[in-house]
Amino acid sequence: MHVLASVDFESSALLNARVRKVNGKYLISINDRFDSTVNALMAELVKSPDVLPWLPLESPERSEGAKVLSRLCMEFVLAHEHGHIIGGHVDQLAFEHAETIGLSEFNVVSRDDHDTTYDERSQAWEYEADTIGAVLLDKQIDDLIAAVKSQNLADDDRTFLGAPEIAVEHIGALAIVALYVLFRLLRKTKDELVLLGHHPDPLVRAFICRNVIAHRLVHRHHFDQDRFRKLMLFHLETFDWALEDLGYAASQMADDDGVDQVNAALEDLAKLQRKYHHTTNDTRWTEWSMSQI
Repeated sequence: MHVLASVDFESSALLNARVRKVNGKYLISINDRFDSTVNALMAELVKSPDVLPWLPLESPERSEGAKVLSRLCMEFVLAHEHGHIIGGHVDQLAFEHAETIGLSEFNVVSRDDHDTTYDERSQAWEYEADTIGAVLLDKQIDDLIAAVKSQNLADDDRTFLGAPEIAVEHIGALAIVALYVLFRLLRKTKDELVLLGHHPDPLVRAFICRNVIAHRLVHRHHFDQDRFRKLMLFHLETFDWALEDLGYAASQMADDDGVDQVNAALEDLAKLQRKYHHTTNDTRWTEWSMSQI
């Protein structure tokens, strides 16, 4: 499947990404500060001694890690918007509104001024776009795994990507944590301004992507689920501490109670997706089931 979409960068005070149809063609617009903002946040996070603790604080591997994790985030921003196209959301809105509106990460409106049905459908569509977006990261994740496995490290060498023996699980875990940081950044933007978004808590979004990425890694690599879970929870906790040190409001915790709440939220989102799946019967690029991803 090859989706032809143009990408442009626009100047605005709002850290946003959107996708729409213009004259019959798909257009993805991304705030021109998005990349630099994500890079700056990652660069600050890797300065924390809690984050990537096997690396000395002065190690250049920390800044290299920040760049790689930032790239993954920006790849996902694009993949998420493509998810709206593949899922048929953009075409459905274009049909309903004659190409006058599109889908945005945020809308600058009162949080009280929205229709319940539209809100539910929007939540279902954002869930689908996150799911498809996570699928579209396959190549980037596999390229990183291959890079780690090709390293010829001395016994005392340390890289931010970890040892070749745990490459699959560690790269998968780092990808989830990178996206979690992105989602925390976006939630901070929403909370600081009068914005309406249709995404769940950042940890819920991260677990949406976790479910997809882990499922797909199982089918492409030898994959130790328990090792992956431990690495992911470790990195979630340490990046969480670093984010809070930078003034980011706490998200849901990835402890037993928090994970139970996240799983309940995922079940609710899956129900919404099934409820509104029929609305894109005629506009989806391909027929697919969430359970098959």
